[in-house]
Amino acid sequence: YITRGANIAFEKGLLIVNSAGNEGLGGINAPADSAGVLSIGAVNSIGEYVTFSSVGSSIQPILKPDVVAQGLASAVINESDGIGSANGTSFSSPIMAGGIVCLWQALPDKTNAEIMQLVRESASQYIEPDYYLGYGIPNLEIALNNALSLDNLEANNLETKIYPNPASNKLHISIPSGENNVEACFYTILGKEVLKFNLYKIENQVDISSLNQGLYILTLNSKSLSKTFKIV
Repeated sequence: YITRGANIAFEKGLLIVNSAGNEGLGGINAPADSAGVLSIGAVNSIGEYVTFSSVGSSIQPILKPDVVAQGLASAVINESDGIGSANGTSFSSPIMAGGIVCLWQALPDKTNAEIMQLVRESASQYIEPDYYLGYGIPNLEIALNNALSLDNLEANNLETKIYPNPASNKLHISIPSGENNVEACFYTILGKEVLKFNLYKIENQVDISSLNQGLYILTLNSKSLSKTFKIV
């Protein structure tokens, strides 16, 4: 039930950051098992997995945990207002939540899903994730810079219409009149080409159902056209 509640909150635009759990190989706790929740595992001070941090599996609809932060010997304030240390994903999660709040404050026009994906894609093992650290340790400075650079690219692309965005299965691409052979390529945020096709009409509907959930760069190129878009 708590996972269902988290899904509803995500659909309403909330960004939920949740501890993955301290169950080790016992698995991810609810509601961290939700695809709409950013689930945080734990590492030590040198970025290594700690054994109490809950491990994901293929049971989850998407890779879990999403990312990790320090959860072993995390700095905390104790009952006497002194500085001490404590262990658990109950500490790695709020550490990450604080950073993500700052990121979203810097990017107020982004949706909850866009912020979550920017965080994942900034992480240390985004290319080769696993069930222990997920996508790894995020670098929120990289996440911010990636978002700002993509926004600058989009500001120059008012003539070409692409919708809906975010999209799931179908994407509509409207290109300027006079263009009759435009090469379209989808790339991951790290530059890997994942989908390529040609557009021969002004109005085009293309199938993108083969793409995984995430943030992509779409390039449109012809002899007289060169444009770049961010697609979620």
